[in-house]
Amino acid sequence: MFFIDVQGTLIDDINKKPIDGAYEFIDNLNEENIPYVVITNNTKKLSSDFLKFLQDLGFNITEKNYIDPFVILKDIAKNKKVAAFGQESFPKVLTQMGYELEYENPQTLMVSISKDYTNEDYSQMIECALKTDDLIGMHETSIYSKEGSRYPGVGAIMSMIKFAVNKDYKVVGKPSFNFYNEAKKLLGTNDFKNITIISDDMMGDLVGAKKLGMKAILVLSGKIKDANEVIPTLKEEEKPEYICKNMREVLQLLIKEKI
Repeated sequence: MFFIDVQGTLIDDINKKPIDGAYEFIDNLNEENIPYVVITNNTKKLSSDFLKFLQDLGFNITEKNYIDPFVILKDIAKNKKVAAFGQESFPKVLTQMGYELEYENPQTLMVSISKDYTNEDYSQMIECALKTDDLIGMHETSIYSKEGSRYPGVGAIMSMIKFAVNKDYKVVGKPSFNFYNEAKKLLGTNDFKNITIISDDMMGDLVGAKKLGMKAILVLSGKIKDANEVIPTLKEEEKPEYICKNMREVLQLLIKEKI
């Protein structure tokens, strides 16, 4: 059974088109009735809209095979008045979900991803973080890849804020235990050891999954272009079981029953 990342794994970070082997891998899982969940850190669209986006690309993925941070957000973000930072669509989705935007006296600081953050944005985040103890990262990605360039991920930004204000933060999406645990329930298994996770984000997805006992496959079709960028920095127990160029190579492992 599998957890499968989206951006950089199933679809590329530049054209948002399916990566080589992605269709076939999902189709193979469906045909062989192999349990899987597509796990994405989507914060740009409502869950139903992003799932439809994937379906419109041609992926045969259903609601029971899909999870993103918005699916479990209300279990973690109880306060309604939030200072939200991210791409322009992120605050709009939050208001659709019933949250109220409040930057003067926020009950919660909520941070998603954007390639356009400025020092003024970081300054405003810090000011908000000083006014509330409820700090939330929508996920904990290490690197954000956009149009061929790499930027600090939400995990890197939240670590900066934590250091600045000396307050801990909660994580909604990957690699939080709550997120992986909810995804595990969709698979119908009680043990993370039964799961293999496939992702392009070693630090933001796979290391946390390895700590829970999952097996990991790193694909070099997204954030990481060369394994030497990250593998030498890892402890032995953090290293992935396989490193693949793309989902085509992962599919070959599946066909050969190596995974």
